[in-house]
Amino acid sequence: MSEAFDWSLKQQLFTVDMDTYLALPEDEARNIEVKDGMIVHCQSPSPSHSAIGVSLQMAFRDAMRKRPAEAPFLRVRGDVDMLVSDVPFHFKRPDVILYRCIEDPKAKWKDKPTVQDTILVVEIVSPTTRTVDLVDKRAEYALYGIPHYWIVRMANDDGPAVKIEMLVLNSDGTYVTQDVAIRPRDGVGVAIDTLEPLELKVTWEDLNENVD
Repeated sequence: MSEAFDWSLKQQLFTVDMDTYLALPEDEARNIEVKDGMIVHCQSPSPSHSAIGVSLQMAFRDAMRKRPAEAPFLRVRGDVDMLVSDVPFHFKRPDVILYRCIEDPKAKWKDKPTVQDTILVVEIVSPTTRTVDLVDKRAEYALYGIPHYWIVRMANDDGPAVKIEMLVLNSDGTYVTQDVAIRPRDGVGVAIDTLEPLELKVTWEDLNENVD
């Protein structure tokens, strides 16, 4: 009879490769990322955090439906694994990711994106991810060559979205601020109005729909 793997006791004793990760039960896999073969635990998002992520995905999908038929096909997903490297095994799971259609998927990774496929990542800052999202991931995503990185701040780190910083990768491989939107006191107005990486216009009301 096979023995259930005790990750709580053994996960720090060895590095994790792709095969090991893909064999994990789904409820274990969704709570971690792997960086250079080492497990990084991830706290599940709050309801407000999740609602903002869903609103952004809906806005991107609406925008993609309006693109010309000949435009390159794009996908948007939330909380999907983005492969950084096979060896050492390393992946991130951005809150929202916009990526090119994968025409030649990796055999094991299947139709999930890699950093080379990725056009935009969005991170919604939570109390436990403030430094990681604002400092660490900003440097990492730039190093990976991801053209666009957006950072969403919530009121008290767990309320409606109140600030969006839109960063774009410049020629020296670092991010520079392209635009910053701050929610007005009445919560009404345009939060996102951009042509890159695709034409998109989102109001604060739409972004914070279903946020308590």
